[in-house]
Formats: sequence, C-alpha cells, structure tokens
Amino acid sequence: MPALLTVLAATAGCSGDGDGDDATLPAATSTPTAPGDRPLVEVLDAGSDERRVLSLTPDEATTSATASIAQQVVRDEAPAAALPPITFPFETTTEVADDGVVTATRTYAEPTVDPAQATAADERDLLPVLRELAGATSTLVVRPDGTTVEASSGSDTLEQIDAQLRDLVPVLPTEAVGPGARWTATSVAEVDAAVVDQVATYTLTSLEGDAYVVEVSIEQTYRRGEVEGVEVRSGRGTVTARLEGTLGELLPDTATGNVATEISYVVQQQVTQVRTTVALELTDA
Repeated sequence: MPALLTVLAATAGCSGDGDGDDATLPAATSTPTAPGDRPLVEVLDAGSDERRVLSLTPDEATTSATASIAQQVVRDEAPAAALPPITFPFETTTEVADDGVVTATRTYAEPTVDPAQATAADERDLLPVLRELAGATSTLVVRPDGTTVEASSGSDTLEQIDAQLRDLVPVLPTEAVGPGARWTATSVAEVDAAVVDQVATYTLTSLEGDAYVVEVSIEQTYRRGEVEGVEVRSGRGTVTARLEGTLGELLPDTATGNVATEISYVVQQQVTQVRTTVALELTDA
C-alpha cells in the first residue's frame, strides 16, 4: 500500500520516479525497462500550425502552494474507510543550472484538517502524525522537458504526495507542437518499492504565450514481485488530471486530479485486495 495511505490510514483506524540517468543524455530511443530509465515520448498529433518546442523555464525563486487530498481505502469486502480531507501547505525553492535543469526543494508546513470534518479518532491518532511533518523537505530535479533526473522524499509519509505532485509536472515532447497536440510518455516507476509500468497520455488543450492547459491520463500496471516481505500479485492504477499553468513555473498554478488503484497482495499465503481512491487539488498561494 502507498506510504501515505499506510501511515495515515492506520492511525485513522482504517507515481514514482527514482534516480534518473544523467541530465546530458539524449532522449530515450527505446521503451524504458527499469525505474529511472528516461521516458520514451512519442507525439501522436502535433496539433495546429502554430507549433513550437515547449520547455520549462522557471526562475530561481521561492513560491508557495497548497495541495489538498481526500482519500478512501477499501480492503477486501470490508466497509470503506475514509480520511478527512488533508491540506498540505508547502514552499518550493528552485535553482536552475546552466543547462536548464531545475532543482526544486519543497518544504512542508504543518498539514491541517478541517475541524468540522475531523473525528475524535482523527484528533487522537491522525493529527499528531500530521504535526510531525512540519519542516519535512523533498527534492525534485527535473530537465527542461519535464522528465525527472532525481527525486527524494524527506519523509516516508510524504512519499505518496510527492509522487502525485511529480505527476503534475508535464512531460513535454522535444519536437514542436501546438494547441490540440497529443503525445505519450512511457516509463517505469517505483511506487513504494513496487515496480510499475505506466503510459501517460497528454493533450495540449490550450497554449497562449507561455500559459498552457494540459489534460493528462496515466495508466499504470504493477509488476508482480515481493516488496518489503509482501508479494504484489497484480495491480492496476489510473491517474487523471487537468493542469493549468505557465512554462515559467515548474508546477502548474492549479491542478485537479484523481487517482484510483486496485492491488492484490499475498500476506502469509492469504490474498488481500486493496482499492484506493485519492482526489488531489493543487493551488498556488
């Protein structure tokens, strides 16, 4: 189960990219086979005649944003267990190298839960865990085309929210595209140590100057294998999101997304099926 769900759901009683290849290497020419391989990007439709090569060009600055998540977990046939919506405020400091590679250091403030939606169990078990996240940092190193060079989370609890935020950084083709363009990015990720094959499909629905609107849909397939003493028998996931932002920022200004996974685990020779849904919203401060 994803780290965020494991830690928080347990206390409530209920994307992935690893290290990448060197930033100076050319784009992938074959389908990635292992986590960290550079994604294979293929343009399906170049869009309108007003085409250009898109790249992320953020300034060196510190910006503020907020991620809000709501999630639900179902184990086998048990009733669904839901956590109250959690708000994660954070600041991102970006540094830009001469080759355009961006290092973004994200520092989280204390996450919060709407008191009107928090139960007595949340007050007792969940909120103390959230308070411990204040000051946790994560690092993301990204090329101008949006592909990940390196990613690390300063807290196991934040690993899943970090992975979801990485999915909000659009992977851009290296050839010229315009409004209406569609492309895919095929990659292999690690989701809490499980190996996941994924194909992301991007649609550039709007491009005005550096302002973009991108729709993204990601299909994930979990590879069978052992993860920390637990056998992953099978699993599938989907991610859908709408991104609105500018090429001058690493993350979009606003984004809404939904994640759904269904994974079968074998624990002590017994199969357990876990279904999760997560709704994510990103807003700048």
